[in-house]
Amino acid sequence: MGLGDMLSKVFKKENEKDKKSVAEVSKMEKSLTQSESTVAGEQNNGSAQTAEPGQTNGIRIENVEAGQEVKSEGSSPAEPVTKETILEVLSDVYDPEIPIDIVNLGLIYDVDVKEDGNVNVKMTMTAPGCPSSAQIAAESQMLIEGIRGVKEAMIEIVWDPPWDPSRMSEDAKKGLGYM
Repeated sequence: MGLGDMLSKVFKKENEKDKKSVAEVSKMEKSLTQSESTVAGEQNNGSAQTAEPGQTNGIRIENVEAGQEVKSEGSSPAEPVTKETILEVLSDVYDPEIPIDIVNLGLIYDVDVKEDGNVNVKMTMTAPGCPSSAQIAAESQMLIEGIRGVKEAMIEIVWDPPWDPSRMSEDAKKGLGYM
């Protein structure tokens, strides 16, 4: 399988994820619209509390986009953020030039989750001149900060030790033909 075939496969997978996210958001919007109708109907009967703008049945809605988490007021407390949770989220970040996620590529050197909700990640790139380094770091930060319980994510790109193919997972090595 050539690089073009692998990239095509990855982009097809990403398109399917995007379509699924859009469908999930549409489903949430439909559910919330129905809830708004119920609240409005109950208000006319005088049996419901007045809902403030942007609130529906205890859920605060603010600019929900595909892939964003909808947080509800009064929901159960968030589970503690763990290194495994961070790595799971980062496995959705791909180097645009390589059809392997950054975790399996071995680009993540360290994840430090602080008790105050801050997360520090040390990562590298496959080469110092990587034109996608800013994009990869920004996407990583955005996804980490989207996790419930994370206040801020700091991404530090380091070059020591330098990355080499031995840092890749077995699956990544197989996918790129190193095995």
